[in-house]
Amino acid sequence: MGNSVSPMDGAPGTMLNREVIDDIFVALQSTLEEKVDAHSLSDAERQLLMMALRTKLQAVQPSAMGAPRIDDDITTCIGRTKLVRINNTEKEGSVGEVVAKLEYTNPCLSIKDRIVIQMLDDAEAKGEVKPGETTIVDVTSGNTGIAWGMVAAVRGYKAIQVIPEPYSVERRALMMAMGVEVIVTSKESGIPGCLSKYNEILSKYGDRGWSPNQMENPVNPSAHYQHTGPEIWEQTGGKVDVVVAAYGTGGTISGVTKYLREMNPDLVCIVVEPMEQSPLNGDNDPAGHGIQGIGPPFVPENVDVSLIDEVIRCTTDDAIKTAHDLARLDGIACGISSGSNVWAACQVAKRPEMAGKRVVTFLPSAAERYFSTPLYKDLMEAAQNIKFAEIDKKYGQEGFNMRNLESIRESGTAFRPNFHVT
Repeated sequence: MGNSVSPMDGAPGTMLNREVIDDIFVALQSTLEEKVDAHSLSDAERQLLMMALRTKLQAVQPSAMGAPRIDDDITTCIGRTKLVRINNTEKEGSVGEVVAKLEYTNPCLSIKDRIVIQMLDDAEAKGEVKPGETTIVDVTSGNTGIAWGMVAAVRGYKAIQVIPEPYSVERRALMMAMGVEVIVTSKESGIPGCLSKYNEILSKYGDRGWSPNQMENPVNPSAHYQHTGPEIWEQTGGKVDVVVAAYGTGGTISGVTKYLREMNPDLVCIVVEPMEQSPLNGDNDPAGHGIQGIGPPFVPENVDVSLIDEVIRCTTDDAIKTAHDLARLDGIACGISSGSNVWAACQVAKRPEMAGKRVVTFLPSAAERYFSTPLYKDLMEAAQNIKFAEIDKKYGQEGFNMRNLESIRESGTAFRPNFHVT
């Protein structure tokens, strides 16, 4: 029955085979083409229509996104993240709509999964790397390094990641859990020290080492141009007025803006930088800030400045407060940079000219890797110091049936004939 379709694909008991599916599809395609021609739709409108139809189909059949129901490995689960409305955080005075892409729902809980798999695919296609032979070396604030741990494990590579202090120990531990060799450089040595160690390691490995160089690799923004941008266009039904995002490497804001502006030439692109360190404001002295993952003390090559309309500066305190509010008010537990993105997007949505407009932003990573940082350090300490509750035994355990094997047998439960414990 090679052509049969599982009953999961149709009504139980039906003989739905590939021939029947093809016959129905041809009829639907013919009808659809007639309707499209009758309405004289442009190419852009046709594309939007197909996106809308796929979205409608997915609502009925969630697997209808083109991916197999059982993914080949964890890397094929990357992308297709949800886009949600921010309903309660920073809403006072808001006249526009703020929606956020839940990038922390990628397999390694960050947006960096997208660029890592694409950069590796590109390098493999060019013959630059070989599983079992090449060691992947890069500088990371943590999220990209964690993603490298995932793909290196799946594809058979060794990975070495250089992470500068003071990025969270949770990130180091996650990389190590996936087999990444983690090199930490001191806060005192700064970015120059981190880069020096990175170059030393690359020199040591020679031809056996490969650096994706995420700050300058054009495949980084290309990943967002090819995937993240089209996802947003489809999810919004083509209604995107403003995109707001901070940058670490620049890949997200550059790739997404390039795609969306091709679809909507009036799209406004707003970049978020830390108030304490804003290179696009001419701040050349690295003063430091507390928003991990964004705001390097320079403008990376992958930040396409020609696409940017405005820069909004966000303080570390505002980023942390907004991240806290997202968890308490919208039920979204995310990282510090997510707080800066949403804070900036909400400030834009409060402008009078934003009435009826839609602002799109990103939640790049999950809260779980920030409990050793100022975002949740106090909360973690409080949780560890919660005193055990006093137990009043007079209330007993009524309402809970604490069963065991003997009581299950006595209740008359019929065990399956071959039931056994190994």
